[in-house]
Amino acid sequence: MNVNVDSGRASQILKDATLAVQDRAYRVPRDMETKIEQIIGHTHLTYKYILLTGMLAKATNPEANPLVLQAGAPLEGAFDARSLCHGVVVPFEQTVLEKRLGGSNEPFLNKPARYTHLSLENAVRRGKDRLTLERLIGVFELVNENSNGDQALVCVLSYILAMESRVVTFDATRAEKFVSKARLLNLVGNLLSKSCEGETLALSVALLFELMAKGAAAGLEVLSHPANQSGASSKEIADVDVFEADGKTPRHCAEAKDKPFTRADVDHAAGKVAEAGHSGLIFIYGPNAKTSEDMFALVKEYETKGFDLTFVQADTFADGIVALAPSVSAAEVVELLNKHIVMTRAKEVTIKHCKEVIEKM
Repeated sequence: MNVNVDSGRASQILKDATLAVQDRAYRVPRDMETKIEQIIGHTHLTYKYILLTGMLAKATNPEANPLVLQAGAPLEGAFDARSLCHGVVVPFEQTVLEKRLGGSNEPFLNKPARYTHLSLENAVRRGKDRLTLERLIGVFELVNENSNGDQALVCVLSYILAMESRVVTFDATRAEKFVSKARLLNLVGNLLSKSCEGETLALSVALLFELMAKGAAAGLEVLSHPANQSGASSKEIADVDVFEADGKTPRHCAEAKDKPFTRADVDHAAGKVAEAGHSGLIFIYGPNAKTSEDMFALVKEYETKGFDLTFVQADTFADGIVALAPSVSAAEVVELLNKHIVMTRAKEVTIKHCKEVIEKM
């Protein structure tokens, strides 16, 4: 039999449970808390969202079964977990919890949440991911047995709030009305002072394209993508893609490389662009990039194939974009940076560096 989990009530319960964390006002069996700690500590983001959503459902309606992922699950206590997650958990996680789980907009669209319910029969990679699924099922079975969803929810939130915030913030009281072009260039330079495995270059390029888009009247869409996860998005072409207002037609495709590269790296990046039906690539290389290739010769070779290849140093690219950029506030810069921190799934070390740079802005 299906049950209802009221979104309005769930939102209030989530707020109250977050406040209760301050007093560590919860009591759960030690084995339950251990499993919760291990799930939150693991790198699998979707399972963390499922954990918080399931516990919230149980705290809101004790008849709800947290093992459920879809309303059509063949289990007693089935409910619409996707709606609860995307409608209540996601906005709360992005604001109050400062994206500590990853800042995903629609986590229940990921493969682990596409089943009707959690089961050991669900496909999952062996090793730690498999173990996390087993722990998740185990902790939900425990909360069903103990009927302590309210206490378990506070426990889950206590471990989430102990994580580092994935949001870059700044002191608005000392922020000026706009960030000068000199300060924007200094910001990019400071970001690139640490490579963070190339992530700071990708973030800088995305930020610069966002500034370009702000100065364009066409309503361009700037997307960046996780490093070393080619094809992770159906709209992904290069490291940073700029689309026309229709969100489909590419205007600029940029590869961001901050390590030594070869002809094969260039061919691979250009090949992805050509496959997407676009005929131009901006290959932006950072301070740690080196190559023995004759870039001028490569450009001429690609030109004979009808492909427009451009090589440009990151600082030169920044100079050109910032010179033509419209006036922006510190709040806008931070908002854009946070947008692409989420899109690129930046590592903790990268986020820490970004926070330090913004603090000095």
